[in-house]
Amino acid sequence: MTPAVADDTAALWLHAFQRAVARASHDVKDALNGVSVNVEVVRSRAARPDTPAAAVLQFSNAAGQQLDRLSTLIDAILSLARAEREPVDVAAVLRRMTILCGASSSPADAHVRLIKGDYTGAVVTSARGDVVRLALVAPLLDLVRGENRAHPASEVQCALSGTADGILVEISAAGRRAVMPESIADIVRAAGIRCTEGDQGLSLAFPHA
Repeated sequence: MTPAVADDTAALWLHAFQRAVARASHDVKDALNGVSVNVEVVRSRAARPDTPAAAVLQFSNAAGQQLDRLSTLIDAILSLARAEREPVDVAAVLRRMTILCGASSSPADAHVRLIKGDYTGAVVTSARGDVVRLALVAPLLDLVRGENRAHPASEVQCALSGTADGILVEISAAGRRAVMPESIADIVRAAGIRCTEGDQGLSLAFPHA
């Protein structure tokens, strides 16, 4: 990869990451608010000496659930903000992408579900980290966006499997076509990632490390 192409890749990934984080920011703030409100209820009720434990249990459970959600989101954001360790674990990157792209401030946006294949351990590729990230996030960002609040976008499915020829990621959504943006397709293919668009979805084959 030439310096110019590497610079373009880094810039495109940064732009895509900023878009994804902007989408997820509402969920982060909502989870923070949920933790704060429920902890405050627990604190105020627990301060009364005659308060039974049952009176605060549901609020402490709610705070714990919100904290779990917040921790998952922050872990995905921080992991993607750091340079990717190479050789790249495609499974780990895809898991973070589904978490980040599935977070949104709009009820019209699609839920993202990760379907894991029958692989075990790390599924690593020789492709560069920023190219792997870009190849996964670009089609996802376009696919999850919903336009009609009355009719939320259909679920996006990301299926991962390891084959003898490479690491296969298939991205699809009922009634919508998954595509690789033209501005990114050449960079993805130049990295040895086979990109195939079809009626059943978008298929990405990453070369083994």
